[in-house]
Amino acid sequence: MKFDLEYLQHSLAPLAQQPSLLVGLSGGMDSVVLLYGMCRVAEESLSLGAIRALHVNHGLQAEADQWQNFCEDLCNDLGVPLHCEKVEIKSHNSPDLSIENIARKARYGVFESQLKDGEVLILGHHLDDQLETLLFRLNRGAGLKGLTAIPKKRDLAKGEIYRPLLEVGRKELQRFAESHNLQWIKDQSNQDTSFDRNFLRNEILPIIESRWPNYRSSWGKSLQLIREANEMLRELADSDLSSLLTKDKSVISIIELGELSEARQRNVFRFWIEKSGLPDPGWNLLQRMVCEFATLDKQGEAVIAANGFSLRRYRDSLYLLKEQANPPESLNWIPQEKPEIEIEGCGTLAAREVIGGGLAKSQADSFDIRFRKGGESCRLLGRPSKSLKKLLQEANIEPWWRERIPLIYRNNELVCIPGIGVAETSAAAPNEPGIEFQWWR
Repeated sequence: MKFDLEYLQHSLAPLAQQPSLLVGLSGGMDSVVLLYGMCRVAEESLSLGAIRALHVNHGLQAEADQWQNFCEDLCNDLGVPLHCEKVEIKSHNSPDLSIENIARKARYGVFESQLKDGEVLILGHHLDDQLETLLFRLNRGAGLKGLTAIPKKRDLAKGEIYRPLLEVGRKELQRFAESHNLQWIKDQSNQDTSFDRNFLRNEILPIIESRWPNYRSSWGKSLQLIREANEMLRELADSDLSSLLTKDKSVISIIELGELSEARQRNVFRFWIEKSGLPDPGWNLLQRMVCEFATLDKQGEAVIAANGFSLRRYRDSLYLLKEQANPPESLNWIPQEKPEIEIEGCGTLAAREVIGGGLAKSQADSFDIRFRKGGESCRLLGRPSKSLKKLLQEANIEPWWRERIPLIYRNNELVCIPGIGVAETSAAAPNEPGIEFQWWR
């Protein structure tokens, strides 16, 4: 794809009315070409006043401060406001991550903190970056979503990211830079092939290009087909999930799930988890989910714990549960002062005054909220005395909620199980003022 100012103007057309554009400026060739080109395009179709730049100083090379000075001089020449921010990279805090990933995480943290409401962050990723990412993820066994590589746009913090150069190769950008006498930073660490991306860029892709000179074009077409296939799978998963979900969006019917093929089951699980804002489960975990949960002849409870969430089967339903904080030991509560109380990991408890129902208001104004420890019992109004365990089972409370349901105590006596009943000895008489408790998970 040939790159010139006309191409950039066309690529930036969707942003013509944006009041503010933030350009990520590393000082490398791609970001210098992007910022310079945007300033030239701004003369006709963008507001120069809408453009500002951001440089993240990682401090990983001895020349890092010189690179920052270069970016400051460039922006001064172009009349573009620049914000520079230094970050401290501590690899010992994240031993499982490469220095590349740690730096990227720090960089995107700065991006998120600097983006204004509705602002667009413009980044200079290009076609060669795309193809490197495709190979990198292919080697990791990524699925279709991962193989779509770098998205042209996506949400980030209070704004979004936009990448206008993804169809342009590195050589085209260099040709443009040289023809406009641009200067840029040449980072010598990019030659260090101990880094995976540098190895692909400097060792693998040149060999591929020597054999297949037009590989960028053909791989680019494959990327487009992968994106289309991924989008169709998302549409299918959305349709399947809509038919499986109950009124509670964190619960699906196992009976209906079992009517789908294993491939569609994995697709549903992946989409359901993603839509809930949870980490991608990966192939192995998806396959385990299908084996554990989608087989109709399996009975009883089953649990799979993952990073940040768990999947649990109970009877004929499957529940997607985010990790929650452990319940507190106990809480003192005076409903007259605070009618509603939110308990982290345990939902919300509310009290309202009624006549002839709930707990007798006359007996006390203060209650203790506790959680199941084992061995509790209660005689609910109009029923024989039973263990708390039995009462929760009869009420069809899911096993994982039985430790989290807030129990109402008065004078060390269990007097109310919200949503299930009140103790006979503490119930309000007909026409007597009472307090009724409600619990939302």
